[in-house]
Amino acid sequence: MLNSIRSSVIAGLALSVTALVETPVLAQNGPPPAIVRIGEVVELDMARTITTPASVIARNDARIAAESSGRIIMIAEPGDFIAAGGVIAQLDDRQARIQLDEARASLARSTANANYQQAEAERFTQLAQNGTVPTTRLREVELARDLALQDQRQARAAMQRAELELERTQILAPFAGRVAERLIEAGELSAPGREIARLVDTDHTEAIAMAPVAIAPYLSVGQTVTVSLRDGASIEAPIRAIIPVGDAVSRTFEVRIDLEGTGWLVGSAARAAFPAETPRSQTAAPYDAVILRANGSFVFTVGEDDIAHQIAVSTGVRSGGFIAIDGDIERGQRVVVSGAETLSEGRAVQEQQDDA
Repeated sequence: MLNSIRSSVIAGLALSVTALVETPVLAQNGPPPAIVRIGEVVELDMARTITTPASVIARNDARIAAESSGRIIMIAEPGDFIAAGGVIAQLDDRQARIQLDEARASLARSTANANYQQAEAERFTQLAQNGTVPTTRLREVELARDLALQDQRQARAAMQRAELELERTQILAPFAGRVAERLIEAGELSAPGREIARLVDTDHTEAIAMAPVAIAPYLSVGQTVTVSLRDGASIEAPIRAIIPVGDAVSRTFEVRIDLEGTGWLVGSAARAAFPAETPRSQTAAPYDAVILRANGSFVFTVGEDDIAHQIAVSTGVRSGGFIAIDGDIERGQRVVVSGAETLSEGRAVQEQQDDA
């Protein structure tokens, strides 16, 4: 019996020792590979930039005025989209239609008289050639014809003027846009030159910025620059126009950047980044690859063995989602661009595969 108990104790101790020996072996395997996204270090032409305030404006923004007098009987609502040539407001056109009818009647009367006098002049010309009527009588008939033709021209001009007055009772949009503000209400009397509504072309926008004169040599029409809003939205957009006239006090000049298709709200505050030097080739990494800490900046490179290595870098200018870096790193090296916050030196990584 005693021998049996001793055998059981010895067997139990043996199992315990075996477990203690195997435990360190499992621990050496370490944590599983970190799932990360990987980018690549590249060479880009980059330049130091300066940032200036900018404002989003519409290329077409006008206060539409009336050209005729009358009572407003219809006006578009604020926010309404009006196509080019569409009606923004309608004046009472009854008086204009009456005047047009009178002008048409006058033209018809003068035309009939001109036709009669022309026929008479032709008839008397034949008679004068035959010696039937004196030359003085022919001259009187020709004078009556000429006066009738002048009356016809005058009546035609009066009719065209009446047609124009009728057209002016409709206030039309000179360009497509939205009614931003009504400056008169239905039922009010309008007069020539009175502002009716503000029309804004919200589809064709641009940013207007005042850039320092010193950077003028580095800017050109069509060049791409970065424009951003206060909410963080940022795009690369081309320079549409450079106004080559500087302000003598602020030493700045106007630059307009095309924002067509962005949908940015007219009147928004923005910022524009302009190059302040000639671009030069620099080593750059995706901006998200750089980890900023109190003790410096660094990136994690990934070798062929899928092991992450921490490399200290100094940062430079930003452009198009990339940032210039300087350190023990070369073009073509793989760097972690997502998931680097939890990495440490020597940690195994696994590249995340995008869903198909």
